[in-house]
This record gives sequence, C-alpha cells and structure tokens, in this order.
Amino acid sequence: MTPANGEREPGASSAGHGPTLTTGAYVRSFGALVVLTLTSYWLSYRDLGALGIPVALGIAAVKVAIVALFFMGLVNEPASLRVAGITAVLFVILLASLAAADVVTRF
Repeated sequence: MTPANGEREPGASSAGHGPTLTTGAYVRSFGALVVLTLTSYWLSYRDLGALGIPVALGIAAVKVAIVALFFMGLVNEPASLRVAGITAVLFVILLASLAAADVVTRF
C-alpha cells in the first residue's frame, strides 16, 4: 500500500523490482550535486596552483559517483552489477593513465 502523497516507503518494491529510492534521497543527491557544482565554480576563480586539476577531478569523481549510484539506480542493484561498474571505471582510469604516460615519456 502506497502512502497518500505517492512516495514509496524505503525498501518497498514495485512490479518485481528491488527496493526503490524515496523522493528525499533524490532531493538530497540533487542538492549535493548543486553544492559540488557551486564549489567547483567557486574554486575555478581561486589559484590552487598544482592542486587545481586534482581537486577539480576529485569533485568530478564524486559527482559521477552520486549520479551513478542514485540517479542510475546502482545503489539498489546486486553486487555483481556494482562490481562490473567499478571494474569499468578502473579500466578507464588504467587506459587514461597509460595514454598520459605515453605522452609524458615521449621525447
């Protein structure tokens, strides 16, 4: 039985699917994305020196994780799909670092 406002209870399933996220979880994750975006924008006007790129990439990685977990629904998926997603990300990091190493070591 669903509540009158149409929001599902945590852990409630729909048509044989796993538990669904509440509206509050989506709102909080969207709020976190907005805060991270504003932080990234604010930091773009600060001189961080050599830390500029790592900080920007760190913020971007956190935003990607929020989108993948909550908006793409990986938080409710079986562990095997989460492992596959993590493996895909690790392979992208490996390929990018190998390409960067190739460029750095050229004469």
